Amino acid sequence: MKSVVSFITLAIISGLLVYPAPGATNEIHIGGIYSADQLRGARLGYRTSALQPSWLDWAGAPSLAFESAVNFWQNSNNSSDSITAFSISPVLSWQLNQSARPLFLEAGIGGSYIDQTQIGNRKLSTRFQFEDRVGLAWQYSSDSDARISLQYTHYSNADIEQPNDGLDFFSVYWVIPL
Repeated sequence: MKSVVSFITLAIISGLLVYPAPGATNEIHIGGIYSADQLRGARLGYRTSALQPSWLDWAGAPSLAFESAVNFWQNSNNSSDSITAFSISPVLSWQLNQSARPLFLEAGIGGSYIDQTQIGNRKLSTRFQFEDRVGLAWQYSSDSDARISLQYTHYSNADIEQPNDGLDFFSVYWVIPL
């Protein structure tokens, strides 16, 4: 029950931190997470994007979004071994084709706060972790901006403190425009 309350509290805080600017595109991301280290989990994210900054033209003119999320990770071998993580990150998105159902490349580096510093045999040392991600998102219908996203995400403290085992996740998200 404590994890559920933490998850809901962090979801509300994360939504407030990235409150949308007028005219922004708002989305909710709901997804499942898996790690080869026998971890599984879920992610609830909120993204707002209103920027197509010209200073990013050198990088192929991506759109810039800001995303906050709450992650819940659980050890597949011991359900009482879990971590709740709050993350916030800028995300760059490049549209890869001009079809009615486009494909997007997404990448971002942000930060996370975790409530435990160990899960399974993975020792993370610090409650602050960088969140690095790369993924593909596909707008599966020409009638909606909803997308399916596949991502690889790495969490690490960048050797701020040892041990720095880090965590690697593969995930599938459903992106729902609001």
